[in-house]
Amino acid sequence: MATIRTASLSLAAIAILISGVAMGIEDHDQEALCGGRRYARIAVPNGASPYVELTADGKTGPFLIDYGATRSALSADAFAGPEGAVRKSTISLPGIEEALFHLARYDLLLQPEQGQLGVIGADLLSRLTVELAPSAVVLGAEPCRPQALIARGLTPVDQTGFFASDPAKIDPRRPDVPVVFLRLGDVRAFAQIDTGYEDLAYGRSVDINQALFERLVQSGIKLDRAGDSDVWTCDGHERWPRYQVKDRALMIENGHGMVIVQTDDFHLIVKRANGCGGIAEMAEPAAQLGASFLRLFGAVVFDPKNATVWLDGAARRSPGGAADPAKVK
Repeated sequence: MATIRTASLSLAAIAILISGVAMGIEDHDQEALCGGRRYARIAVPNGASPYVELTADGKTGPFLIDYGATRSALSADAFAGPEGAVRKSTISLPGIEEALFHLARYDLLLQPEQGQLGVIGADLLSRLTVELAPSAVVLGAEPCRPQALIARGLTPVDQTGFFASDPAKIDPRRPDVPVVFLRLGDVRAFAQIDTGYEDLAYGRSVDINQALFERLVQSGIKLDRAGDSDVWTCDGHERWPRYQVKDRALMIENGHGMVIVQTDDFHLIVKRANGCGGIAEMAEPAAQLGASFLRLFGAVVFDPKNATVWLDGAARRSPGGAADPAKVK
């Protein structure tokens, strides 16, 4: 079942000038946390979703690193074949010389300046170690050394049941998508890290399903209706209700309830079931985080071979590197 995410853009976003931008290179030469090949990180203006330049069947261009997509894809405009067809292609990924891609059309409001050549989804990302830094993406074929990451101050989030290279570690009711755990008041749920969900209109968007919405209401948390979010799904354009919560911080935790970062600035968007799959179809409370959360997380390492995601939590640290008690409980 594909995890469908939305581009949470206001209608006014249509007027945005589309142009690609490579982020700064201040960390481009820093040592990779888990080894691998370093790529310049590309983004749309003010965007947080990570793109890298890869080569498929001799054509080079930006690929979206998208943990919210369960299947990898190539642009139907750039490669021969009808939309929806499956194509075996060479790909310049570490340890992966060839893979299956489906052909898709990217009629998107926002794309890199060179257009979007394809998407690297969780089917391939579950075979790669990926480090996301502010201006670089590091892709590797080898697992991380956990003690080295702990020594660097990163916090592990166990992915057993959610995201791993080994299918036996995945709950068959869920897609192979990485998660963190969020807490709002006394309510706790898993939240998929959707790096392809460019939440430009409402930064730190948290899509929640009906089950989580009802759990929050039952807990007594006051949800203030703040308008609607215009979204585009497999069913076309939809409007989903958006809520804000006053005087309550959103906690991002690991599986043991350890707070990694928190924020008072976030939006809750109720994702209605529409036949597109994803968290909206789940009976258990669940959420999906927009890509802007990557900035809050700082460096992020996805290590599916060890079934672990590592978060730096840079936003909780003071300039001197110590934990800021105002940000961490």
